[in-house]
Amino acid sequence: MSEILVTPFRAEDRPRWGELWRGYLDFYETNLPDSIYDHTWTRLMEGKTIFGFGARLDGAGAPLVGITHYLFHDHAWSPKQVCYLQDLFVDATARGTGCGRALIERVAQVARERDCLRLYWTTKEDNTTARLLYDRLAKFNGFIRYDYALG
Repeated sequence: MSEILVTPFRAEDRPRWGELWRGYLDFYETNLPDSIYDHTWTRLMEGKTIFGFGARLDGAGAPLVGITHYLFHDHAWSPKQVCYLQDLFVDATARGTGCGRALIERVAQVARERDCLRLYWTTKEDNTTARLLYDRLAKFNGFIRYDYALG
């Protein structure tokens, strides 16, 4: 079995991160301009408002096979912040290896260290493969997300 290493992104991860994030966005039928990729990568490298980790199999020198992005925000019902795991994607060739779980657990570790109230994420109702993992790790609370277009 391969060892999973979850680390913050490094500058040299930029090309592979872009490939993986495009795979994630393709799944959600979303196209973004290259400027958004550049902007998001810059924010990830700054580590002030959005954060991320990459998963590698077989050591620190291996390429990324999975990514996650997360952020913290205030909560009206608590003085503690909450952690939102915004994006999680594992390359099809590495699914079933534990990389998705390892990425979620690493974000959970950071959320605990920051004394967050909770860690949460959303997914499509029909994302059955991912939901098999999510149902083992977390509790589905019955909420459904609505998006109100502002533009």
